[in-house]
Amino acid sequence: MKNNFTILIFCLFAFQGFGQSQTLFSDVDEVVGFGGPIVEFSGFKGEVIPAVGGGGGVFLDDFFIGGYGIGGLDFRDPAVDLNNYRMKLSHGGFWFGYNHNRDKLLHIFASAKLGWGDIDVKFNGSGDKPNDNIFVVQPEAGIEVNLFRWFKLAGTVGYRAVSGVNEIETHTNSDFSGVTGALTFRFGWFD
Repeated sequence: MKNNFTILIFCLFAFQGFGQSQTLFSDVDEVVGFGGPIVEFSGFKGEVIPAVGGGGGVFLDDFFIGGYGIGGLDFRDPAVDLNNYRMKLSHGGFWFGYNHNRDKLLHIFASAKLGWGDIDVKFNGSGDKPNDNIFVVQPEAGIEVNLFRWFKLAGTVGYRAVSGVNEIETHTNSDFSGVTGALTFRFGWFD
């Protein structure tokens, strides 16, 4: 009987030790998710180019990690016949960010997008030219406003750095890199 009692006490202490395991995110007080559309504007040889996409992620307190996708950046080079030539840039990947004082009505928002994609070139609306596979790094910063507990709107300014352009004649990485502006609509339950 005494041995059974000793074994029982030993097991209780052993199980208590399992309950105190350390984790990578053990200090996180709040975990919330979000998702929504992104409307982006950028420049190409003096023209403003709109694009649409979407993204989402999970907030761990003030930091978030997620994914994004942007498509439909339709570039038309003024040096080439506009009716016969079109380039389309699309990219997507990881999205990391930080919201300072995100419970305040207006607060600072900063993020970085790291993604892969391609530039698709078409002549006469059909004949494909070789595509370029690209890598994109896009840091951004701006202001976010809490419109409802479940909806936030962010306006950001950033810089899209593109690398990997080598198949499109007469164009370089710097032609597709440049300043961006974006509106991001975030839907989720943030309280």
